Amino acid sequence: MADPRPVIITGASRGIGLQLSRQFAAKGYPVIGIARNRPVEDAPFARFIRCDLSDRGATSALAAGLAGLRPQGLINNAAIQSECDPRVMPPDRLAAYLQTELDLNLAAPMILGLALLPVIADAPNGFICNVNSCLALAPKTAAPAYCAAKAGLSNATIALRNLARTWPDILVTEVMLPLVDTDMTTGRGKGKISAADAAAGILRGIAARQDVIRIGGAKALHAIWRFSPALARIILRGPAKPADTGAKHGALS
Repeated sequence: MADPRPVIITGASRGIGLQLSRQFAAKGYPVIGIARNRPVEDAPFARFIRCDLSDRGATSALAAGLAGLRPQGLINNAAIQSECDPRVMPPDRLAAYLQTELDLNLAAPMILGLALLPVIADAPNGFICNVNSCLALAPKTAAPAYCAAKAGLSNATIALRNLARTWPDILVTEVMLPLVDTDMTTGRGKGKISAADAAAGILRGIAARQDVIRIGGAKALHAIWRFSPALARIILRGPAKPADTGAKHGALS
């Protein structure tokens, strides 16, 4: 049996990305970890590449280099979420806020997915996995750019899956996560699942070749959404005023 090809994981330095790296490595896959900063904990990377995925030029150059590594899979996990209150955020900061969130959360997964699709489609059981959020269904008040990017990522995943139909063996999947206990969600919400449990659910979904992987509370929210989109929007909307107006809580990995 041939050795498995590498699995590329973005945002691999901590949280879900680090847990995904450990769990894929435990199954014998060489893991190529990508993040802006090296992990502070031990990580089982066959190779680590430092890259700021909020920089489109850097992401494009990265995609060109990754194609030559003949990966079996790509997991677009890196994300940042920042709170925004236009009542207190200066207008000259809005453009930078939007550019960072949209480039990292939406443009980077699209660039990497489109660039690597032909290469991954050539691998046995190849897969492209976009890690998304229930906030793709409806925005919460405090994070308009993040929610818009995640809604776009959901449509981008469907579009990429349509493009992939000419290759029968590739999976293009989207993960819908509930609130996960990571640096990004510090001080937010209750009833979080662990990053390790989120990663295990993603691995199970990829192994089962699921087009949409819903984990934990995301399953219940999807059922509510199908019954009453308006109720789902109320659940996800959150308070009218951000708890920490204008402050960043993103985990740019």
